[in-house]
Amino acid sequence: MSHPPRTPLRIGVLFEDVQTTDLAGLDILGSLTPKIIDTMSSILPSMLPLRPLAVPMSFLYISSSLALAPTTPAMQVQPTHTYANAPRDLDILFIGGPDPTNISEESLAFVREASKRTKVVMTTCTGALWLARAGVLDGKRATTNRVMLGPAGAMMPRVEWVDRRWVVEEGLFEGAQLWTSGGAGCGIDMVIEYMLQNFDRKMVELACDGLAFEVEGRSQFYKKPLVSLA
Repeated sequence: MSHPPRTPLRIGVLFEDVQTTDLAGLDILGSLTPKIIDTMSSILPSMLPLRPLAVPMSFLYISSSLALAPTTPAMQVQPTHTYANAPRDLDILFIGGPDPTNISEESLAFVREASKRTKVVMTTCTGALWLARAGVLDGKRATTNRVMLGPAGAMMPRVEWVDRRWVVEEGLFEGAQLWTSGGAGCGIDMVIEYMLQNFDRKMVELACDGLAFEVEGRSQFYKKPLVSLA
């Protein structure tokens, strides 16, 4: 049976000096795409009935230039767009954690513009500081890596920084959302929560099972206090 094509979700990813694990949630999202379902169906024909539920996605990797962009650990990734030519009206903008003291003004201008037109902005770890430096989080609750909450409050006092694994706030226009999370593990759980709220649950559960991530038992609250650095 043929099915009418769906317009792919456009997912922008800021990819410049970020932590690779901060972007791990992208792989869970990508597990819902027709390509992955088709690949798995060739091995597990029982998955074929799920094909109509697959979600087409287009991933845009955005950096200062089209030169290879550095990421951890000593890796390089080929960007597809620059801050100058990347679309601002995305479905999702995903921001991993950079060095918060070394963020280009060009990237901040892009984040400001995109946040006014993008439906969902997600950050992991110090990615929230990228968003905050652009002024997008002023007057809103947000979180970041737990060890950075103190410095974040000092650097961006207009943001209400909270000690949560992830936080959801209204975005800059009606219906838009801002999702911020703590370290990489929190980011994975945040993406799973977003997926459960927006996609077919069975598809999400299968995607998580395939990657050995837990759907149940996640929480916005930490189970134990932060280990003292003193």
